[in-house]
Amino acid sequence: MWQVSTSLLLDSVVRLRLALSDTRDPALRRELREIEVPLRRELGPSIPKSAAARLLGISVTALDRWIDRGVLPTVAATATSKRLAVEAAPLLELAVEVRRLRRAGHVRGVIAAAVRSLGWRASGKRIVLSLDLARLPRPNVPVAELQRHFAETTPEERILEVSALNRSLNVLSGRAPA
Repeated sequence: MWQVSTSLLLDSVVRLRLALSDTRDPALRRELREIEVPLRRELGPSIPKSAAARLLGISVTALDRWIDRGVLPTVAATATSKRLAVEAAPLLELAVEVRRLRRAGHVRGVIAAAVRSLGWRASGKRIVLSLDLARLPRPNVPVAELQRHFAETTPEERILEVSALNRSLNVLSGRAPA
Protein backbone atom coordinates (compact mmCIF):
# COMPACT_ATOMS: atom_id res chain seq x y z
CA MET A 1 0.00 0.00 0.00
CA TRP A 2 1.29 3.47 -0.84
CA GLN A 3 1.32 6.48 1.43
CA VAL A 4 0.33 10.02 0.54
CA SER A 5 2.33 12.88 2.03
CA THR A 6 0.73 15.06 4.67
CA SER A 7 1.30 18.12 2.48
CA LEU A 8 -0.59 16.54 -0.43
CA LEU A 9 -3.48 15.51 1.84
CA LEU A 10 -3.66 19.00 3.36
CA ASP A 11 -3.65 20.67 -0.04
CA SER A 12 -6.33 18.27 -1.31
CA VAL A 13 -8.64 18.96 1.63
CA VAL A 14 -8.22 22.73 1.23
CA ARG A 15 -8.96 22.49 -2.50
CA LEU A 16 -12.04 20.34 -1.83
CA ARG A 17 -13.33 22.82 0.75
CA LEU A 18 -12.87 25.68 -1.70
CA ALA A 19 -14.72 23.71 -4.38
CA LEU A 20 -17.49 22.99 -1.85
CA SER A 21 -17.92 26.67 -1.10
CA ASP A 22 -17.91 27.53 -4.82
CA THR A 23 -20.73 25.18 -5.82
CA ARG A 24 -24.44 25.30 -5.04
CA ASP A 25 -25.28 21.91 -6.59
CA PRO A 26 -26.41 19.72 -3.64
CA ALA A 27 -25.41 16.45 -5.31
CA LEU A 28 -21.92 17.74 -6.08
CA ARG A 29 -21.56 19.18 -2.57
CA ARG A 30 -22.53 15.80 -1.09
CA GLU A 31 -20.02 14.00 -3.31
CA LEU A 32 -17.22 16.43 -2.47
CA ARG A 33 -17.99 16.06 1.25
CA GLU A 34 -17.83 12.26 0.87
CA ILE A 35 -14.36 12.65 -0.63
CA GLU A 36 -13.20 15.11 2.02
CA VAL A 37 -14.20 13.10 5.11
CA PRO A 38 -11.84 10.13 4.59
CA LEU A 39 -9.00 12.49 3.64
CA ARG A 40 -9.50 14.44 6.88
CA ARG A 41 -9.68 11.19 8.82
CA GLU A 42 -6.38 10.13 7.22
CA LEU A 43 -4.78 13.41 8.35
CA GLY A 44 -5.72 12.81 11.97
CA PRO A 45 -6.27 15.38 14.73
CA SER A 46 -2.89 17.10 14.48
CA ILE A 47 -0.45 18.25 11.81
CA PRO A 48 3.32 18.66 12.17
CA LYS A 49 4.34 22.31 12.36
CA SER A 50 6.52 22.10 9.25
CA ALA A 51 3.60 20.83 7.13
CA ALA A 52 1.26 23.43 8.66
CA ALA A 53 3.70 26.25 7.89
CA ARG A 54 4.11 25.03 4.29
CA LEU A 55 0.33 24.90 3.85
CA LEU A 56 -0.04 28.49 5.06
CA GLY A 57 2.97 29.68 3.08
CA ILE A 58 4.83 30.97 6.14
CA SER A 59 7.90 29.96 8.11
CA VAL A 60 7.75 27.70 11.16
CA THR A 61 8.94 30.69 13.21
CA ALA A 62 5.98 32.78 12.00
CA LEU A 63 3.64 29.86 12.71
CA ASP A 64 5.06 29.63 16.25
CA ARG A 65 4.23 33.31 16.78
CA TRP A 66 0.57 32.66 15.83
CA ILE A 67 0.55 29.62 18.11
CA ASP A 68 2.10 31.60 21.01
CA ARG A 69 -0.62 34.26 20.61
CA GLY A 70 -3.26 31.55 21.02
CA VAL A 71 -4.66 31.87 17.51
CA LEU A 72 -3.95 28.27 16.49
CA PRO A 73 -4.33 25.51 19.08
CA THR A 74 -1.66 22.86 19.38
CA VAL A 75 -1.82 19.20 20.31
CA ALA A 76 0.53 17.34 22.64
CA ALA A 77 0.78 13.59 22.07
CA THR A 78 1.29 12.98 25.81
CA ALA A 79 1.02 15.06 28.96
CA THR A 80 4.82 15.34 29.15
CA SER A 81 5.39 15.83 25.42
CA LYS A 82 7.48 18.86 24.49
CA ARG A 83 6.90 18.43 20.76
CA LEU A 84 3.66 20.07 19.69
CA ALA A 85 1.68 19.76 16.48
CA VAL A 86 -1.03 22.07 15.13
CA GLU A 87 -4.66 21.03 15.60
CA ALA A 88 -5.93 19.98 12.17
CA ALA A 89 -9.48 21.40 12.17
CA PRO A 90 -8.62 25.08 12.85
CA LEU A 91 -5.55 24.84 10.61
CA LEU A 92 -7.72 23.73 7.70
CA GLU A 93 -10.22 26.55 8.32
CA LEU A 94 -7.39 29.08 8.35
CA ALA A 95 -5.75 27.57 5.26
CA VAL A 96 -8.99 27.80 3.27
CA GLU A 97 -9.38 31.47 4.17
CA VAL A 98 -5.71 32.18 3.39
CA ARG A 99 -6.12 30.52 -0.01
CA ARG A 100 -9.25 32.62 -0.71
CA LEU A 101 -7.44 35.84 0.18
CA ARG A 102 -4.42 34.96 -1.94
CA ARG A 103 -6.69 34.17 -4.89
CA ALA A 104 -8.23 37.62 -4.40
CA GLY A 105 -4.79 39.19 -4.72
CA HIS A 106 -3.71 39.69 -1.10
CA VAL A 107 0.04 39.44 -0.70
CA ARG A 108 1.05 40.93 2.65
CA GLY A 109 -0.54 40.29 6.03
CA VAL A 110 -2.57 37.41 4.66
CA ILE A 111 -2.61 35.36 7.88
CA ALA A 112 -3.72 38.36 9.96
CA ALA A 113 -6.42 39.17 7.41
CA ALA A 114 -7.61 35.55 7.41
CA VAL A 115 -7.74 35.50 11.23
CA ARG A 116 -9.81 38.71 11.19
CA SER A 117 -12.06 37.36 8.45
CA LEU A 118 -12.75 34.21 10.46
CA GLY A 119 -13.56 36.35 13.51
CA TRP A 120 -10.92 34.63 15.62
CA ARG A 121 -9.42 36.33 18.63
CA ALA A 122 -6.02 35.67 20.10
CA SER A 123 -6.21 34.36 23.66
CA GLY A 124 -2.78 35.80 24.42
CA LYS A 125 -1.35 32.46 25.46
CA ARG A 126 -0.51 29.17 23.80
CA ILE A 127 -3.37 26.65 23.73
CA VAL A 128 -2.26 23.04 24.14
CA LEU A 129 -4.83 20.26 23.85
CA SER A 130 -4.35 16.62 24.70
CA LEU A 131 -4.47 14.20 21.79
CA ASP A 132 -7.65 12.67 23.26
CA LEU A 133 -9.42 16.02 23.25
CA ALA A 134 -8.22 16.86 19.74
CA ARG A 135 -9.73 13.59 18.49
CA LEU A 136 -13.21 14.50 19.74
CA PRO A 137 -15.73 15.67 17.13
CA ARG A 138 -16.35 19.40 16.92
CA PRO A 139 -19.64 21.29 16.35
CA ASN A 140 -18.68 22.08 12.74
CA VAL A 141 -18.23 18.38 11.90
CA PRO A 142 -20.87 17.03 9.48
CA VAL A 143 -23.72 15.04 11.06
CA ALA A 144 -22.77 11.88 9.14
CA GLU A 145 -19.29 11.96 10.64
CA LEU A 146 -20.68 12.45 14.15
CA GLN A 147 -23.03 9.50 13.60
CA ARG A 148 -20.16 7.37 12.29
CA HIS A 149 -18.08 8.23 15.34
CA PHE A 150 -20.99 7.34 17.62
CA ALA A 151 -21.53 4.01 15.85
CA GLU A 152 -17.83 3.12 16.07
CA THR A 153 -17.52 3.72 19.82
CA THR A 154 -18.87 1.89 22.82
CA PRO A 155 -20.91 3.58 25.56
CA GLU A 156 -17.89 3.30 27.84
CA GLU A 157 -15.65 5.05 25.29
CA ARG A 158 -18.21 7.82 24.88
CA ILE A 159 -18.35 8.34 28.65
CA LEU A 160 -14.54 8.58 28.75
CA GLU A 161 -14.64 11.15 25.90
CA VAL A 162 -17.21 13.27 27.73
CA SER A 163 -15.15 13.01 30.92
CA ALA A 164 -11.99 14.13 29.07
CA LEU A 165 -13.89 17.01 27.49
CA ASN A 166 -15.30 18.06 30.86
CA ARG A 167 -11.83 18.03 32.47
CA SER A 168 -10.43 20.06 29.58
CA LEU A 169 -13.24 22.61 29.76
CA ASN A 170 -12.65 22.99 33.50
CA VAL A 171 -8.93 23.53 32.92
CA LEU A 172 -9.57 26.05 30.13
CA SER A 173 -12.07 27.95 32.24
CA GLY A 174 -9.66 28.04 35.19
CA ARG A 175 -11.91 25.98 37.48
CA ALA A 176 -9.51 23.06 37.81
CA PRO A 177 -5.77 22.56 38.05
CA ALA A 178 -3.95 21.56 34.86
